[in-house]
Amino acid sequence: SARDDLERRVHDLRLTRQVAMQSLPSIRLVQENDKTLVNKINSTLINTVPLWKNQLAQAVTIFRMSDAADTVKKATDLTNELLESNAENLRTANAQVRQQMERGVFDIESVRKANNSLIETINDSLRIAEEGKAKRAKAEQEVKTMESELRQALIAAKARKGEA
Repeated sequence: SARDDLERRVHDLRLTRQVAMQSLPSIRLVQENDKTLVNKINSTLINTVPLWKNQLAQAVTIFRMSDAADTVKKATDLTNELLESNAENLRTANAQVRQQMERGVFDIESVRKANNSLIETINDSLRIAEEGKAKRAKAEQEVKTMESELRQALIAAKARKGEA
């Protein structure tokens, strides 16, 4: 019937609205994460480049102040340490970047939760619609019963009045 079609259309619109509302927090979260990542990268560059310059200046000063053998030993030790540290840092950073690159746009668990929630919403809507329809049918039956009782009471009242 037209009423059922309208109820279904309203139901569809409510579902569409809910899906759209679910998208808004996701978009905001992605935007916030992007902003945070850009700030973190900028902060890293701002803090790391001066540190590198400072470390280089210290290495030059140490080289000039020490004798040749001590300087060569320290430079060699520092180079080895930097090589090892950079290799380890590269490994760690590469693993972090790769993990993020290989990660899906959405975690499957989040998609699963959203899907389950949507299914529950749909099932709830159907159940509520069925309950509403049943309540309306019951109320309609009760109204018919009350109308019948009222008619009977009116007929009885008219009959008594006619007898009097």
